[in-house]
Amino acid sequence: MERGEAIPGRVPVPSAPRGWSRTLGVLNPLRAVWWLFTNVRFAVVLLVLLCGLSLLGVVLPQKPLPVRGDVVAEANWVRVQEGKFGFLTDPLDETELFDVFHARWFGILLTLTAASTGAYVISRLPGAWRAITQPRKRVPDRYFETAPNRLEVAGGLDAGRLEEALRRSRYRVERFDEADASNIFADRFAWAQLGTLFTHAAVIVFVLAAVVSRADAFSSPLFLAEGSTLPIFPVRDPNQMQVELRDAKAQFAADGQALDYRSEIAIYRRGEEVRSCTSTVNSPCSFAGYKFYQSAYFGFGAAVQVRDLQTGNTIYRETLALSGTAKAPHVTVRDGAGAVLLDETLVLTDELVGRDFTYRGTLVRLPSGRLISVGLQTADNGDERLAVLEPGAGDGLLQLSLAEGESGESGGLQVSYQKAVAIPYALVPELPVPLTTGEDGASKPALQLSNVVYGTDKTSEGTTTGDSTPAGPPLLTLTGLKAQAVKLHQGESVRVGDYQYSFLGQREFAGITVKRDRSDYLIWAGAALIVAGLAATFWVPRRRFWAKITATRTLMAGQAPAHARYARELRRLAHQAGSARDIMKDDD
Repeated sequence: MERGEAIPGRVPVPSAPRGWSRTLGVLNPLRAVWWLFTNVRFAVVLLVLLCGLSLLGVVLPQKPLPVRGDVVAEANWVRVQEGKFGFLTDPLDETELFDVFHARWFGILLTLTAASTGAYVISRLPGAWRAITQPRKRVPDRYFETAPNRLEVAGGLDAGRLEEALRRSRYRVERFDEADASNIFADRFAWAQLGTLFTHAAVIVFVLAAVVSRADAFSSPLFLAEGSTLPIFPVRDPNQMQVELRDAKAQFAADGQALDYRSEIAIYRRGEEVRSCTSTVNSPCSFAGYKFYQSAYFGFGAAVQVRDLQTGNTIYRETLALSGTAKAPHVTVRDGAGAVLLDETLVLTDELVGRDFTYRGTLVRLPSGRLISVGLQTADNGDERLAVLEPGAGDGLLQLSLAEGESGESGGLQVSYQKAVAIPYALVPELPVPLTTGEDGASKPALQLSNVVYGTDKTSEGTTTGDSTPAGPPLLTLTGLKAQAVKLHQGESVRVGDYQYSFLGQREFAGITVKRDRSDYLIWAGAALIVAGLAATFWVPRRRFWAKITATRTLMAGQAPAHARYARELRRLAHQAGSARDIMKDDD
């Protein structure tokens, strides 16, 4: 018996067509994979896992970029985390939960999510496209009785007026006239049916953006002093670029609140200047796909130079960031007649550590020739007072201990301790010192910068360092070079042993972060797809309309999302077509 031949007593059934999966039986497992990836529940599970793991990546500390890839640095970083997570530290590190977004399993999960979403879009696209390009234009009479949105009007409406009303509402209208009835089909915003596919496609685009960002993103933080230049890439990179900070600017309110940061920079490639621009936090410079952001500002820098006078060579030239602070008391001294002998903020240069206190002070010579010692004495319990002493023995010597804001008289002088301010300070162990200094056992070189008014690295807190009105040009105080402190104004030099020390001037620093992230365009594309999808779904949802008009009645039905309130629109259309009253089978 040949295929398709009827068996007596049975209804002949045509043979099923051979599909690719039935013809190539070895590929049948692909159907199961395709079904899995197009299954909505599988996609939901993947998205829940992705969101949950991403949340862990936000909540748990992640390995900083500078330590990633360095075995020793990573081990030290993980050791620090033991204080927070205890015995869970090693399991968290082994499962890469301290580096979630760079873990291989996270990349696999992203790939599966993108594949599942892509399979869903592909599987739904042909049907959606057919529904848009080949909509059903005729429906059976039974549909006018069961449609969720329907309207029956007694008497026949004017088909022409109804068609005109639909066109005014931006419908695409087709009319089919028969002997005893007129049928109308209208479609509005047909393309909006792709809205859900747009939002699903946005997920794929965001996943691709994450992949591109991981594989291609570049970030290099630079901290430059004015007049200095730093490379962006490793030294031997053939496409090397350098950034020069020509001028760092900052504006502050009277209370120290930062108002504006900006930096004038120059960009060099292969030794040639290719761009000169101004960079700010929100308006970076751009060149060759890289963006140069102003990411930090620091106003306390001192350019110092050291020359060996025997050879004439410059052996040290650096701009040093004075990132620490030291207290400096503002003291006023008057004589018996009330004349002011001293009124300034004193830089403390000498330090003495006792059994139960610490003393930092300096010697001050008054115009009358008297030499006094002024310093801050801090007890072990944290109590701090200003100690003012006059060396020597006998009566009539100055001896006072004052709290901040207090005044006192002694030795024929009146002393007022107004307040203590913080001035920029830094220890500089690498600063060259004469050999004789080292033999005398002097302390490590330290720099203090006074007479400066800039916001600190905590300007967001509204704090300032220094007086609101400086007493003169910036003054650099160097200790550790010889027994007495060395004080230099900008442009001044001093000889200590065989070395000449020069203060070239105060310099500001700027943090310039160089970034390249070509995933930006994908993120914008994904955001555009989401906006388009949401707008299509909620703002301009698709509406389909069918009507059958006879001499005795008019039947109308439509399809639209529930939030479109389509039953109301059917009544409006019927009214515009000439209906005096309407009869709703099922109101909205």
